[in-house]
Amino acid sequence: MMKPLFVGSRPASRSTLLAAATLLAALASPAQAQFGGMFQSLMQAPMQQAQQQAAANAAAQSGAKPVKRWAAPVPVPPEMQAAAVVFAEKMPNAELRPLFQRLYIEGERNATLNFQRIGMAALSLGDIDLAEKAFDAAVTRIDLIYADNPEAQKAKSLWTAEKIKDFKGEPYERAMAHFYRGLMYAAKGDFQNARALFKQADYQDTVAEVEQYAGDFGLMPYMAGWASYCDGNTGMAKDFLQQAIKGDSNFSTLRVDQPVLVLFESGRSPFKYGSGKAGEILKWQAHDLPAQTAKAACTTSSGTGCAVNSFVMGADLGFQATTRGGRPIDGVLNGKASFKDGAQGVATVASAVGEFGMLAAASTGNRDAAGIGMLGMFAGLIAQGVANATQAQADVREWEQLPATVWVGTGAQKSAASSLNVALDTGGSASQMTAARLVNTPSCQLYWGRSLAPLSLQAEAGPLEPGAHPRDPVFRREIEASLLN
Repeated sequence: MMKPLFVGSRPASRSTLLAAATLLAALASPAQAQFGGMFQSLMQAPMQQAQQQAAANAAAQSGAKPVKRWAAPVPVPPEMQAAAVVFAEKMPNAELRPLFQRLYIEGERNATLNFQRIGMAALSLGDIDLAEKAFDAAVTRIDLIYADNPEAQKAKSLWTAEKIKDFKGEPYERAMAHFYRGLMYAAKGDFQNARALFKQADYQDTVAEVEQYAGDFGLMPYMAGWASYCDGNTGMAKDFLQQAIKGDSNFSTLRVDQPVLVLFESGRSPFKYGSGKAGEILKWQAHDLPAQTAKAACTTSSGTGCAVNSFVMGADLGFQATTRGGRPIDGVLNGKASFKDGAQGVATVASAVGEFGMLAAASTGNRDAAGIGMLGMFAGLIAQGVANATQAQADVREWEQLPATVWVGTGAQKSAASSLNVALDTGGSASQMTAARLVNTPSCQLYWGRSLAPLSLQAEAGPLEPGAHPRDPVFRREIEASLLN
């Protein structure tokens, strides 16, 4: 299992300072009061932990699955709703107008998420130009915070400190936004920019709000290799294939230097929900859907003229959501992953409080200060527990259109068909769905399809959140200028 490669240093938290102040006050009090108060605090911590664990065990034994709970909806002002309708009515495709209304109403705070939704829906409808505009707007906003450059790192430190943020998504969501933007470049025959976006997608998988991890999203370097092959660089393509295999051994059975590539997306990625006493811990739960497996992609429904004879699982979005660097996590609190062993956060807090104890010993000359410092470490843990109990609710906004699985298959012979029939096994039942051709150049073809229509999931997007961002007036003028031209 991989551990975080980098964890940024932070100033002492309020709970840590409180624990240190308590420790210093204790040094000035009689010894009996010192140890009596400390002992009482220490006795309370295990009791609280036992109660919390008992509650968690009871929930697990009941077999009840978590439920996604949204905040109470806020009414949309009539004048804003009317303006949104006028804006959306100018869009040629009536099926997409509800998404454009939402984009207008929610403004900058949810702009990245709504552009992702529009991009996915437009792609599924074959509107490549609109999909390109939407995904470009999404990744531009993501890269303001999460690009691999010093300017973005500075911006991220300020953005992370805010309690209410505009949506950028979890690592797997940001990676997929760059993935689809790369597909749009490929659809236009621009394989060099496609490769750059697939590489950026690979990077997004490694970076969270306050931590960075080893990458394991094999689909992304594989796609960078495919784009390199289509651009005429077979050597670079094979190098990227080795990177993909390192992250995901499934790719060891695939070639990257064949002219036909078929991507088929099945199921839904797990939904986000808030866990903990106040819903402050971000967690994920799989949807109750039958498992699907892509088998072959052929030109006829009878299974003849197959461009791809077999598929491999190229991406498991559930795994990507619930791991960091391949290591399973319990959840995310304040942007920081809590790993299954649960020891890392405890050690960090205890160490910080222990340092205050040592400082206290040095400043007072009290020979018992070192021992009291050790007790102060436990007091700090209690203070941390109090702080955790008062956390704000986890942000459960999500890109609900994302698939559970991306299936990848290749073929040696280009096809004259504009679409292929993908044979699926769904819980033991055979079916077929369509993959449309996105790329058709002398060197490469790419077909893409999915089992669930993005527009069928609009009800899963949650209640409208009327925008209150200071940039909203400018944002609305910008989208009217960019999306209507």
